[in-house]
Amino acid sequence: MKRQRSIFQILLIPILLFTARDKLAALSTDPIQDNSVGQQSAAATPGTTNNNDRTSASQPADAQTTDQKLQHLQDQVAQLSAQVQTADEKNKSAAKVSADLSGFTIQSSDRNFLLKIGADLQADSRTMLSEGSGSVVDSIVLRRIRPTFSGTVFQYVDYFFRPDFGMGSTIIYDAYVELKYFSHFKVRAGKFKPGVGLERLQSDDDTTFVERGFPTLLVPSRDIGYQLSGDIVNDRLNYSVGVVNGVPDNGLSDAAVSNHRDYTARLFLTPFQPDENALSGLGFGLGSSFGNVDGEGLPAYKTFDQNTFFSFASGVTEAGHRTRLAPGAYYYLGPAGLFAEYGVTEEGLQKSNVRHDVAFRAWQVAGSYILTGERKKFTSPTPKTNFDPANHGWGAVEVAFRVGEFSAEQGIYNFGYASATTTPRVAHECVGGVNWYLNRLFRISADYGRTNFGGGATLATGGNRPTEKALILRFQINFI
Repeated sequence: MKRQRSIFQILLIPILLFTARDKLAALSTDPIQDNSVGQQSAAATPGTTNNNDRTSASQPADAQTTDQKLQHLQDQVAQLSAQVQTADEKNKSAAKVSADLSGFTIQSSDRNFLLKIGADLQADSRTMLSEGSGSVVDSIVLRRIRPTFSGTVFQYVDYFFRPDFGMGSTIIYDAYVELKYFSHFKVRAGKFKPGVGLERLQSDDDTTFVERGFPTLLVPSRDIGYQLSGDIVNDRLNYSVGVVNGVPDNGLSDAAVSNHRDYTARLFLTPFQPDENALSGLGFGLGSSFGNVDGEGLPAYKTFDQNTFFSFASGVTEAGHRTRLAPGAYYYLGPAGLFAEYGVTEEGLQKSNVRHDVAFRAWQVAGSYILTGERKKFTSPTPKTNFDPANHGWGAVEVAFRVGEFSAEQGIYNFGYASATTTPRVAHECVGGVNWYLNRLFRISADYGRTNFGGGATLATGGNRPTEKALILRFQINFI
């Protein structure tokens, strides 16, 4: 409203000036014409009263009235100018509020302070199509409910806070600050995703499938610590190194279980960025971590439908050292995308007096194609047209397929860390999906997953755990 009033006042100034000029011209012209007529009458009719005397007598009053009116108009112009200047100064100093694809934003006029409020909501309908899904039942769940608060303090310090209320629990997933004065050396402290797994580092809203693949089971989800990271060589090389408390595979924690620490490191290259060419969508790298696992809880390994399929035997504990390696790569060309990742974790396990290092391995390869022609990227695509059937807008449609495998080495049985009759040592998965992006923020996904197992049942029942089949339908909205 203030800005509209300011614009009106600015437009009014030239109108008043033109009005003053016209009135002045009229007033200054009329006496001269009267004087001329008086002179002509006096010359034509001798002995009559001279009109020129009356005109001369009235000129000072008319001139005074004109000056007063002009001065009044000038005062009005000055007053309006002052009001416009005051309004502009207030607008410059006032905070700016906006709403767009990234959420609701409040920013100070000097850009030193920024608050962004976003949200992430995922509602899933899970249908189990086989008996192999065990205790998992058909259900509709709130997979993720995550309000997001992020922003900047004094231009060079960013902050990010995101709790989660999904699945009937309350967990703080992210809470960190980051000093970004030097773009090549950003310092982060708090709770965040360590730089290990490639698909884990992808946002939950940007993954091609509703659930991540097997390699993500072998990397940390969130951890508390410090991290130094940055982009160098014209954004073609990204690195991170960190010191964190240490958590189980695919786990997170708000406390340290011992005085030991995990050390993380990651290098990722996009060698043909930022140029636009056939190879600009290529990225590849390696993440890793190493540390001591004494006192940590045992990991839980789950299938596509979030059913725990790998259980350790009673009495097994974490002991000794753990090393993780997680190479990964992607390639995007137009509407097509290819994603591949491998993960291996070697960690110490102990039962009674038996202590050994056991390796777990996983891999996945996924391909996708956007049928409506949008460009595929590491983040979600932006539809060419938003969903609006009345105006021939239907959003973007993507199809995708993934294969993967998880395996534990044979020693998991030999050392008594797991039972071959209850815990499968190998799991193979195939997942197909369709994503419908109605707009940049709202998405509907339907994924069908099939998981086969090696081991996990008695010989009398076939030796292998029954195949799991599941259909997951997701409704998702996010603006972060």
